[in-house]
Amino acid sequence: QAHSAKVTRLRLTFDDQFLFTTGEDGCLYIFDVRKKERTGGKRDKDAVLVFADEILVTRSFLDDKQAQVFDLERQVDELTSQIDFQLRHRDSFHKEKMAELEDKYGQEIEQERTKYELLREEKNDMEMEYEENIKTLEENHAKQTAELEQSFQHKMLIEVQRYRKLAQDLARERKEWNEQYQKRIEDHDKVIASMKAQFEQKQRENLEERQRIKAEKELEAKLHNETLRQLEADADREIEELKETNELKLAEEKDDKVRLRGHAGIHRKHHEHLKHQMTKKQEELESERKTNRIKQEKIDQLIKDKESNVKEIRERDKTIGDKEQRIFDLKKQNQELEKFKFVLDYKIKELKAQIDPKDADIAEMKQQIQAMDAELDDYRRKNKELFLQISQLQMKQRALTEEIKSQKSKLKDDLALVRRFKIDLHDCMQFLQEPKPLKEQVATLYRKYVQEGVRQVELDADTQKKYNQQRDYLEKSVESLKRKLAKDSEVHRIDNMRIMSENVSLIGEINDLRREINHLRHEKDVAQHQTDGKGGGDSKDGLEREIAMQRDEIVKLQSKLADLDATGELTMQ
Repeated sequence: QAHSAKVTRLRLTFDDQFLFTTGEDGCLYIFDVRKKERTGGKRDKDAVLVFADEILVTRSFLDDKQAQVFDLERQVDELTSQIDFQLRHRDSFHKEKMAELEDKYGQEIEQERTKYELLREEKNDMEMEYEENIKTLEENHAKQTAELEQSFQHKMLIEVQRYRKLAQDLARERKEWNEQYQKRIEDHDKVIASMKAQFEQKQRENLEERQRIKAEKELEAKLHNETLRQLEADADREIEELKETNELKLAEEKDDKVRLRGHAGIHRKHHEHLKHQMTKKQEELESERKTNRIKQEKIDQLIKDKESNVKEIRERDKTIGDKEQRIFDLKKQNQELEKFKFVLDYKIKELKAQIDPKDADIAEMKQQIQAMDAELDDYRRKNKELFLQISQLQMKQRALTEEIKSQKSKLKDDLALVRRFKIDLHDCMQFLQEPKPLKEQVATLYRKYVQEGVRQVELDADTQKKYNQQRDYLEKSVESLKRKLAKDSEVHRIDNMRIMSENVSLIGEINDLRREINHLRHEKDVAQHQTDGKGGGDSKDGLEREIAMQRDEIVKLQSKLADLDATGELTMQ
């Protein structure tokens, strides 16, 4: 059994492979009947009955359809009568409106014509004034240009004279400069010659001084050798004397002798290397000066670094003191927070008790929002239907305007025909005294105008009547649609205002819940910090369990808050 209600239709496919069934439960089922054909054999397609083309209906269905047809015909008659009345009413209204507009636009045209005349007079006056101003400006401009040319010529003469004077001064100064340059070159040559003579004299003096120093050196060397020889002789004599008296000091005297000989050699070597050491000392002195400057710069930099380090050390000492004070304050706050822990637990329980009834309110608000969404969908559907009706009426109105334009063109053609007929009639009146030509002219007029004119007048009357009927009907329908649209828009606006106020209240409650959740989260963090600071056993385990429960509650509140935000966004959309 597939259908849950009565089966209404059964159909097989053309190849007898699938069976389609429909019932009053609104379901369509497709059955595969190919397995049955294998057991029972293939059906003969020629023996299959042809489907009937007739549709069986009940008498009540036919009566309902007939009643609907009668109602529709009656509505069509009523609508045709309404259209006729509306078109007649619209035609009379348009005639009155056209007369009013003609009077109004005629008055406005007269006013605009007077304004145009006044503006043209003002324009002429302004043109005359502008021409006079232009003439005066041209005269002033010519005078100013003449004065400027004269002043320019005078200035040019002054500048030319000045240029000539400057050229003469330049030639004179150039001549003086050349003379001074030659004089300076001669003085320079003289100075160079005197400096060369002084250098040669000084060089000779230096050579003499060097020779004198060498002679002194040789004399000093001779004196040194003589003194050394005398010292050696004295030492030998003293050694002979002391050898007899004190043998114990012989070794010391020998050492003194050796040391004196060493000192004498050292003095000789030292005298020979004095010049080399002098040059080396000067070089070392220069290098030491350079190193001293570098070291002085380093010392200055190190002094600055020392001052900055001292300043930084002071600042760090200050920050360390501030941090110690902060640590002390945090310890005091930690003690105070431990005192408030039990108070916060009690508040959390109260907030949980407050959140439970708010969940029920939120569910009711969600139901209200769903109902409001359904109402909004209904209003949108109605607005779409009204928009379609308005578009259809606008299309009909455009068709009527096109028809009005065609009727106006026909009216212009008729007026032209009347003017031509009057002209032809005036031409015909010239043959009043001659009957035969008059008869011929009247016959031509009859053939030319009478028959087509009669049919045209009848056609114009019929079209005018239909046009008036359609216009009256369209005016009434447009007015009724405008009233309906205004009413629906007012109801829609009231509903939107109600929905917006409810959304605002929901958003306020959502913000309150969010603030409570943030407060609870902050209290949870504080409690967790306090529990982390404490040690030991059963109290710590109890606090951890309580924190875990609070975390679960916060997660639930966050999920509810997310649902509320989603519903609020949907209502705002």
